[in-house]
Amino acid sequence: MFPSKGPRVFVLASIVLLFLVAYTTLHLYHHVPPSYPTADSRIVPIQDAVAINSDHHAGTEASITDTFKSTTQDGKPKQRPPVETDSGTNPEDQSEEEEYPLALPNPKHCRQDLEFLVRSSVELELTERVRYIRRFIQPIFSNAVDRDEVANITEPLIRNEVEVDLYDCGDVKLPESMPIKLQVPKPYPEEDFSHLIFGVATDYDRLKDSIGPFAHWISGTGAKLVAVVIDAEDRSHKEMKSLQHDFDIAAINITLVKPINDKFTIPQNHFAMLLNMLENSNSDTQWFGLLDDDTFFPNLKPLSDGLATLNHNIDAYVGALSEDFQAVRGFGFMAFGGAGAFLSAPLAKKLGNQAFKCIDEAFGREGDTILRDCVYSHSKAKLTILPGLYQQDITADVSGFFEAGLRPLTLHHWKSWYKEPIEKMAQAAKFCGDCFLQRWRFGTDTVFSNGFSIATYKDGVESVNLELMEGTWGHADSKDFDFSLGPLRAPYSADQKKSYKLKAAEFSDNGDLKQLYVRMGDSSAGEYDQVVELVWQKH
Repeated sequence: MFPSKGPRVFVLASIVLLFLVAYTTLHLYHHVPPSYPTADSRIVPIQDAVAINSDHHAGTEASITDTFKSTTQDGKPKQRPPVETDSGTNPEDQSEEEEYPLALPNPKHCRQDLEFLVRSSVELELTERVRYIRRFIQPIFSNAVDRDEVANITEPLIRNEVEVDLYDCGDVKLPESMPIKLQVPKPYPEEDFSHLIFGVATDYDRLKDSIGPFAHWISGTGAKLVAVVIDAEDRSHKEMKSLQHDFDIAAINITLVKPINDKFTIPQNHFAMLLNMLENSNSDTQWFGLLDDDTFFPNLKPLSDGLATLNHNIDAYVGALSEDFQAVRGFGFMAFGGAGAFLSAPLAKKLGNQAFKCIDEAFGREGDTILRDCVYSHSKAKLTILPGLYQQDITADVSGFFEAGLRPLTLHHWKSWYKEPIEKMAQAAKFCGDCFLQRWRFGTDTVFSNGFSIATYKDGVESVNLELMEGTWGHADSKDFDFSLGPLRAPYSADQKKSYKLKAAEFSDNGDLKQLYVRMGDSSAGEYDQVVELVWQKH
């Protein structure tokens, strides 16, 4: 009377099964794009599949961390290499709306002598192609060099520019040129600076971030560093031990201590650290340097020589004023902490005996004002200004300061009020001593400030008064800086002056110093970045 139920059940079961298969497929693979490449169906190992570029990238060992976004921090677009399959390059297959990881430039794909450029291009976020110049410098070391003279070099420095593809520069041809001979001071001799002890008061993170800059000037010198870690109570024993280990690896003779009083403010700790410095000093200690955590010395030799002109056996209070007269007017006549405040051993001991009283009676709230008041209240010492110590109370574009041929003993504010790679800049001081920031004229339009910039002037060097500092920083035209850095000349506009700034520097295994001076191109105009590599030859 009724049809058999067997076939009906079988049909229903088949429908349900098909539904489940379809649902599962859509659920698991809904990210699969609507079309697939058919030219190469091989399964690629994950390290090779992170980013697929052109032939010279095939087989490159990569990792997921070896990628970066297609735009830089300043918004400059990065050019993405086309994806290539076995059937050839097909840039149309790359959707501009999708974010693809961009493989990093690999030195293996370039000439060996371009390795530093290619490797540095990642951190500097250079354009895929750059306009590149390489010049060799043969230093003529001499003690008779007039460091303050701006010597004339007749040949141009900026010439023989070539375009380099940072992703494929194995066959790039670089023009050959004779090394440029420059007279420079002899390198600083190796000396023992155990007669110096320095102190800083800062938090754990800032201290850890400062290991590299500290290592530049104090590593292996014999000088001691005492650091008051103001948040030590919030750090575990393991963290403090790890921090000590990091300083040990950097060959820095440091003593990490907790604040003497957990109620002290950061400025009070900045002064109270003198007690910790006294505990870690000995009979050979001549000078106590109280610093900010971003006080930087290109080298300790000039500082030691400067202090040696003073008598460390009597009460001596040594430092520098702010370059900004408004700051002097507001804080008074004192050694500003960022430039470094230096006490002779007798004065340091005298103030140590009065430290807590000085903190209680201090009129000012800053560490350097507490120190000043203590000096003037408990000794007859008066401030001795040591030329070359710089508080650097200047902001933003500090080109004028660094291009003035100065010989700084200390620098400051380099990672806050302005941003410059001070540690890399000062590598020059390790190569040729006082040649850091030494200047030369090249050709008719270029001035080279060693370790900072190469500047070309539209109207020629003869139009530039190199005896005056260019007032490039904020409020330089206020007259507040004339008493310390002036008289100043007006800053140049971008169309009058083109600058290549030092962004990277390192020593080769053979002792050569390599420097990269970079001028960022205008991305809106499609310009490539420009790079000048200077190779200072050791031999």
